[in-house]
Amino acid sequence: MPRWLWGAAEGLALLAVCLLIGCRPAPPLILTFDAALAQIDTGESTTLRWVVKGVDSVHIDQGIGKAAAVGNREVSPATTIAYTLTAANTAGTASKSVVIVVNPAPLPTPDSTAPVITNVSASSETEMSAVVNWSTDEPASSQVEYGRTVDYASITALDEQLVTSHIVGLESLEPSTVYHFRAKSTDQAGNEALSGDYTFATTAPKSPYVLELLSSEWGRRVEGHPMFETSVLFVRGTVRNASHATVKGMACTMQCWSGDTLVKSEVDVYPSLILQGYHFDFDIHTADDPAVDNVTIEFTDSLGREISLIVE
Repeated sequence: MPRWLWGAAEGLALLAVCLLIGCRPAPPLILTFDAALAQIDTGESTTLRWVVKGVDSVHIDQGIGKAAAVGNREVSPATTIAYTLTAANTAGTASKSVVIVVNPAPLPTPDSTAPVITNVSASSETEMSAVVNWSTDEPASSQVEYGRTVDYASITALDEQLVTSHIVGLESLEPSTVYHFRAKSTDQAGNEALSGDYTFATTAPKSPYVLELLSSEWGRRVEGHPMFETSVLFVRGTVRNASHATVKGMACTMQCWSGDTLVKSEVDVYPSLILQGYHFDFDIHTADDPAVDNVTIEFTDSLGREISLIVE
């Protein structure tokens, strides 16, 4: 081949290489990929931001997927994590990562405060039972210590249900007895609270007898010799033995009231037997007191137990 022809061939080959290099596209360029906040606390969010040039496709990992060349995305990672953006075109790929640091939630301050116990009360339901009530300022368990002295010889079973209104029943008590008690509550953190000392008294046992009050009236009347007349309060009426047994003697108590205050009382004892179904008349009087505005009547058997009274 002549030298001039060989030189021409070399020139053409060099031109082809230059043209090939000049027409090949440049790889994608990631201008920006960052986070508005690179460090957040647990539960907070931040925003990923990116700008990519000369790209055919953009992909972000960690579940985000395909993306536009320019965009942003709010994320709320639970732990420290790296997000990687990958951009691609026919010339190749480029990638960049952003690390978002997630600070763990601070540990809660340990609860060292015991519940506050208020509104403690007790009521005797029967001669052998009572109910204790109280409140706490936070959910807590329920338990009662009780006994005839402040040594509290007994304690109820622990009710582990956490509540703020507490009700505990006491059983197998002695009739006509004063009991000391205190409420006990423990919160979820194990902080225990004890109330102060309180008391209640069980009622006297009820009599097995039953009387039906057929009539009753009270009032004032004048008694005595005309020269020595005195004004008295009286209550009188008739009862029927509604029991299934003979009443073997009883006491009738006249109670004189001024509003809700018991001013005085008078007791008459009737030792006679009252057969089942028989009627009995009573008439009790006591010295007058102008403050008295109401009089009631109460019956007890020979053992001092209150007799139930049916009022028609």
